[in-house]
Amino acid sequence: MLPALVLFMPLCGFASEPQPAPTRVLLLASDDGTLHQRILLSMERQIGNVPASRTRAIATDEGARTQIGHFDCTECLIVTSGVHALRLGLEASHQARILAIAIPEESFLQMTRGRTDRDRLSAIFMEVSLERMAEIISQRLTGIESVGIVSSDGRYLSGEHRLGHPDRAPGLKFREYAVPREADIVDVFTQASRENQAILAVPDPRIFNRDTIVRIMLTTYRSNTPVIGYSEAMNRAGALMSVFSSPEMLGDEAGELVADALRAQRWQHTERHTERYTVAVNPQVARSLRIRVKETP
Repeated sequence: MLPALVLFMPLCGFASEPQPAPTRVLLLASDDGTLHQRILLSMERQIGNVPASRTRAIATDEGARTQIGHFDCTECLIVTSGVHALRLGLEASHQARILAIAIPEESFLQMTRGRTDRDRLSAIFMEVSLERMAEIISQRLTGIESVGIVSSDGRYLSGEHRLGHPDRAPGLKFREYAVPREADIVDVFTQASRENQAILAVPDPRIFNRDTIVRIMLTTYRSNTPVIGYSEAMNRAGALMSVFSSPEMLGDEAGELVADALRAQRWQHTERHTERYTVAVNPQVARSLRIRVKETP
């Protein structure tokens, strides 16, 4: 199976003129779990003193569609935390502006592709951009020139929506590998580990999930190839290091965006990756692989 060597093109976000700021805000969580409650609590702290009425709702509740209907107006903003909340928000609203948070870029693109109302849909993607990730890899790990990415369809890197190749990491190349069937996952990761100096995990639940993560970590470990993850859980599972945003970081970032818009009384469409993150290193894996991870330069 031949990998795809990808050259990046600049990210082209959807452009729109500023609009009046919303006066009513609905905070819609995908479920009542701790993750989304931490995100929305942090967000509420940021917007607590700005002039707008706000309400919380949970997408799994029976009355969620009715609540969304009460906030489906041109002066309304629905902030969706997670994939399920965004899906319900898209189905149940037609006029309200939507800000999607705590969602991977690929999930947002799949759910909004082909829609004619993209001008009302904004997002802060939960993962760090590929451009920034490449900079972090180059800064923290010595001698890494080739990074493998494994995805379900081999098209994660393709498309004009991906960020351009970073100027500050000119020697870094990404190779992508597709997994046509779950039964092939070990073989594909074996190939990717042999042909690259590191594996970058991306938020593809068909590849990285509780049923596959142990097999993936064992396969890459046997090849002495480090995995760079996108969550704290992946760091505990055996990634050399992970770059991720905490729930509080995601909530604070979204809350500041909304608060600034309310204070300025204007709403500007946005579609970007999170700019707040932490880098967690697994020292046991670093010792086992005999890899030195540099401190922040």
